[in-house]
Amino acid sequence: MDDERIAGGTGATGDELKRQRMEHNAPEVDAERLMSGVAWADFCDTLKEAGGHILTESAPGSPAERAEGYRYLLGLVSAGIGQAVGFADADVPSFFRNPDSSSKWGAENADNLYLWTKIRGDASYRITGTRGSVHDFLIEVKEGYMQLGDDRNFAALSAGDIEVAPDGSFEIVLSADEHRGNWLPLHPDARYVAIRQYFYDWDSEEAAEFRIVRIGNEGRPPRPPEPAAMAVILDEAGEWVETTAGFWNQWVEELRASYRPGTISPARRYVGGADDIRYGNDIYRLAADEAMIVESEVPEARYWAFQLCDLWFKSLDYANRQTSINGRQAHIDSDGLFRCVIAHEDPGVPNWLDTAGHLEGMIQYRFVWSETCPQPVARVVKFAEVRDGLPADTPLVDEDTRREIISRRQQHVARRERVG
Repeated sequence: MDDERIAGGTGATGDELKRQRMEHNAPEVDAERLMSGVAWADFCDTLKEAGGHILTESAPGSPAERAEGYRYLLGLVSAGIGQAVGFADADVPSFFRNPDSSSKWGAENADNLYLWTKIRGDASYRITGTRGSVHDFLIEVKEGYMQLGDDRNFAALSAGDIEVAPDGSFEIVLSADEHRGNWLPLHPDARYVAIRQYFYDWDSEEAAEFRIVRIGNEGRPPRPPEPAAMAVILDEAGEWVETTAGFWNQWVEELRASYRPGTISPARRYVGGADDIRYGNDIYRLAADEAMIVESEVPEARYWAFQLCDLWFKSLDYANRQTSINGRQAHIDSDGLFRCVIAHEDPGVPNWLDTAGHLEGMIQYRFVWSETCPQPVARVVKFAEVRDGLPADTPLVDEDTRREIISRRQQHVARRERVG
């Protein structure tokens, strides 16, 4: 935008008005920015800044990775705009799916259906729904997104914590004051509810359903947008996109800098992540004729999984390729260990993690509600020698079987994303 452009006759530039809003939160300033078009121009400029993260010196630079980077950025823009519209009024909340298979970020879990909605810490809400057959779910009351620095988690319930009626229905009250039955306490700084649904059996499990209302506000429409509020919504949407792109780029840069061949970092809890999740993150680098064999004890966990991500810190294509394996899908060897093979080509084993041609990427594993936290080990071998590095009784997966597996994955993701 033109920095000399006058906004609403104040004589201030767009950057100065933005600074004033951040310092003083003056509604009249925001209204002037919106009416003059400066707020929209600021939003567009912020998206342009987000594009700069794709071009930094430390960012992946190959043609294929650059193309993936811009596809990633389009997904972030889609999510940011969707949130701006869907989260506009915390008095009339609704759940918005983010991330998903087309808008990926933050090494999202291939087994999760993510739902978010915006709330107010000084209000009360009711979530109603049906349990479905999904393996588990986790409902969290949060300050916000960790990449924005809003990393406090205030309360959480899993599926097993909730009383469910015989017909599968349930009701949860969110309020500052304690409530009988299913209850999530609201902290004054609470701004979001986030739900992770965990799918273990992709062939049979059906998603839970969730609906939310502010108690006492049922049946009322959202307020029409006012200029000041709309300016803030535009600012928040742009900030979310730009900050998300920059934050996760830095994470990958640090992971790549600390990479040690033949090792995998131990799983641990991360600030801003759910309290019951342990994440392991590391880098793999494989030549075209190499593969990596990862070996681990099976954790004593209600849920665990391994998956691959690219250097933009987003999951690889888990619908059309086998880029993830969870505890229900995994083949466990006769000695009780889990072994998977990260490879560019199909090695004909059950636990193949497909790199989708990425010579470098990220391996991530999760242990959720786990009593143990085993340390995986890894070794790089020539692709032609993969079978020599596995137990002799490792099953053979032929091409037809693999295609059937992928077909079922495609059906599951399509079914999953019709919900929420």
